Amino acid sequence: MLVTLLGFVAGTLIGLTGTGGGVLLTPLLLIFTPFPAVVVIGTDILNGAATKLLGVIEHRRLGQVHWRLAGYLIAGSVPGTLGGMLFLTYLKSHLATSQLDHVLRVILAIALFSVGLFMPFVRNGQLRRQAEPLDFRSRGKAARLVAVGALVGFLVALTSIGSGSLLMLFLLLLIPLPVAGLVGTDIAFGLVTMALAGTFHFWMGHFNGTLFFQLAAGSLPGVMLGSRLTRWIPERYFSWLFSAVYFSLGARLLMAG
Repeated sequence: MLVTLLGFVAGTLIGLTGTGGGVLLTPLLLIFTPFPAVVVIGTDILNGAATKLLGVIEHRRLGQVHWRLAGYLIAGSVPGTLGGMLFLTYLKSHLATSQLDHVLRVILAIALFSVGLFMPFVRNGQLRRQAEPLDFRSRGKAARLVAVGALVGFLVALTSIGSGSLLMLFLLLLIPLPVAGLVGTDIAFGLVTMALAGTFHFWMGHFNGTLFFQLAAGSLPGVMLGSRLTRWIPERYFSWLFSAVYFSLGARLLMAG
């Protein structure tokens, strides 16, 4: 029941803000379930892929997915995700299971602290944003989007963090579009990235069926609710709350490791 409730909360946040899967759910599962970090991360990524598929369908109905923007990000995420999986394979061959768990927990905690530090300023518009419209014909801007996709894909493969939280930071800084449109695009990107990473995790045995179905039972109805709330609840109200959650979860992960 607890896992399903956590899945519902995370799914709602994914649909509403593009954030809430790896950055929130993975640390909570590491704290409240007995599974190894690699199993939690792999199962959460596969659940995230299913959740984001439903989220894309809902946001597409609302006209909140910018497919061309998502295409540039995905073009970078594919090699980035492959690089992250190769690096994870390298870590597994050189570290014991306990050591690998510790390394992944530290990486998760650092990512949580980083997101928590910058999110309030970015979400509330206190950092200067790009004023001119995005020109997809500009090679420099297109290359920047591909590079962002590669970095996020690498982090998703390694820790399951990135497709919602870190990518939204980059999008809010680089793309002068309404937040609802960025959320829908972010979810579309996350679907491809997490499906690719999840396939590799499943192949490597980082999956638990019981945990997956308990998560899906909550996250799927949650993402439907969150997607429909995007037109009713201003996203900026959640930024400071998210920041406090990320900092507290990061601290608990470090203490638990």
